[in-house]
Amino acid sequence: MGNLNFGSLATAQGVATGGKRLKSWEIHKVKFMGCKVETLQGKKDPTAQYKLLVTRFENDNGYFEERTFFPNDNSAVRPVFKNANGHEYEGASNWEQIQTFIMQLLTNINPDKVANFQAASSKFKSFDDVCNALIKLTDPHKEKEVFIKLIGKTDKEGRVNPALPRICGVNKEGTLFVSDNFISTKEGVLGFSDYEEGQMKKMKEAKPTNMAKVDEETSSSDDIEDFDDLL
Repeated sequence: MGNLNFGSLATAQGVATGGKRLKSWEIHKVKFMGCKVETLQGKKDPTAQYKLLVTRFENDNGYFEERTFFPNDNSAVRPVFKNANGHEYEGASNWEQIQTFIMQLLTNINPDKVANFQAASSKFKSFDDVCNALIKLTDPHKEKEVFIKLIGKTDKEGRVNPALPRICGVNKEGTLFVSDNFISTKEGVLGFSDYEEGQMKKMKEAKPTNMAKVDEETSSSDDIEDFDDLL
């Protein structure tokens, strides 16, 4: 038994962590685990590479990662939709959604540095600069406890996956507004609207989808299609 190092028990881990996603349609008390930049290889074109801003939250029940593709020129274009009456209306652009996400995150993780971040934004030359600044300002606050709101989104296979709510929209005058909060430092602030309650009920009652099984599945970059598919 001379080859055994019993001192290693001091750092040995007995519980698996980080392998299970947090459940959709819940408000979770979590720890902010930081932001980082990752590179994803394209599926359709193996030579293509796409960069993502990855923001992670964890608690004893699992984790949630928001994986944001770096914006391109098309990201500033607002999509146009039709309502039930056939009237067209604009939605927030991908870039507007990203900006709103970043500001909500920073406002809750390091509110004292929001003004510094906004003042420095005129000097940013790329989204890499945005990410570097965000990481620098949030890294000192890793493991800060916050609350996050997760809804459910159905993928192509009919599985319901945890996702952030829609946090911004465009009014009739074409002005962007913040429509919801995905994060808060205070308990009881986040909640679900009547519409979201209805969507939650529909998804939980949908037959082929097993909510418990779906929420337990692990997530990886392999689940994400090429960036071009999201435009």
